[in-house]
Amino acid sequence: MRFCDEIFSVLRDPVMSVVSMANYVASRLMADPMGTYPDTRQWLDELGMECLPKDRSDASMRAVAFAVLCDDRIVHLNPICHYLGDGTSESAINNIVVNNVELTDTLRYDRWLETRWKVRAGSRLNQSLPILGRNDVIPRLQDRMHYLCSEDIKVFEAVTSLLDTRDTASIKGHDLA
Repeated sequence: MRFCDEIFSVLRDPVMSVVSMANYVASRLMADPMGTYPDTRQWLDELGMECLPKDRSDASMRAVAFAVLCDDRIVHLNPICHYLGDGTSESAINNIVVNNVELTDTLRYDRWLETRWKVRAGSRLNQSLPILGRNDVIPRLQDRMHYLCSEDIKVFEAVTSLLDTRDTASIKGHDLA
């Protein structure tokens, strides 16, 4: 980091991030069922599949998305805390404070873009199919979600609580101190 640099991060609800990853992988596999691209080939291999089954019914694709959710090689453990710290909420918050990282969340992202950068949000080009939703995962996989997201949820809740309290588009790391 140079002296005048500023760091920012956009946080997403950790459970929805995991669900989104499962939907993304399933969507990509539907688009490349034979695994001709490196990412889809790797996911098929990790799921123990040569190719996506010909049955692409809603139930079949939900089964694929659930299989993705249960594979640690595809769905990562506490990515917020991993990328902002050493995998723990304590280290992530410490790094956020020390580096005065500016934070917003996906609900406030468009407002933050316009307020901070005078940029109007465009359409999202990489949206995946809504194969699974939050209600599909909880309570069915409640223990799995706790395992995958428990540290991230601590950071996310600390940030969103402060954003809600202040009714602002973003906060800075020193606000969490």
